[in-house]
Amino acid sequence: MVKYYWIFGSIAGLTSALLEYLIFSGTIGFDKSMGVLLGKYLALLVCILFAIILIKKLRGSISFLRTTFSGLMIALICSAFSGIGYSYMHYPDGKFFDPAKEYNLQQWKNHYADQPDELVKIEEVKADIEHKFTMKTHTFFDLTGYVIAGLLFATLISAFVADRSSLKG
Repeated sequence: MVKYYWIFGSIAGLTSALLEYLIFSGTIGFDKSMGVLLGKYLALLVCILFAIILIKKLRGSISFLRTTFSGLMIALICSAFSGIGYSYMHYPDGKFFDPAKEYNLQQWKNHYADQPDELVKIEEVKADIEHKFTMKTHTFFDLTGYVIAGLLFATLISAFVADRSSLKG
């Protein structure tokens, strides 16, 4: 079963890294970041679903705990691959993200263009944007997001796929 965690987790993680690359390189467009985020979680959902169905077919049945554990393991592996992809984009100095940072700053300026009191905080906003693109922030949000989504997806899928006798205790 472990190899299926690796296979489906790596597929979801590589899809996530590819989508991040496409958005941060400007290929997709920075304004479509919500679609990329949804695409990352959709890839995780599909991979968890296929892995659980495959494991159930191979074993004949699957318990609620095995389903949940499978979702967690796939989410962790997905997060690791996504983090590795992000670190490659971040290497050596993070200049790859400069256009995205500029886009975020310009969006902020456009949003507060009619509020001069807010525009005074530009240095603070620049620091926040810089912090948003650090490895630490990306790793934290990716790991927690994927783990929570993986557990949630696996739990929901287990309601349809898990062997009912595994819930009796």
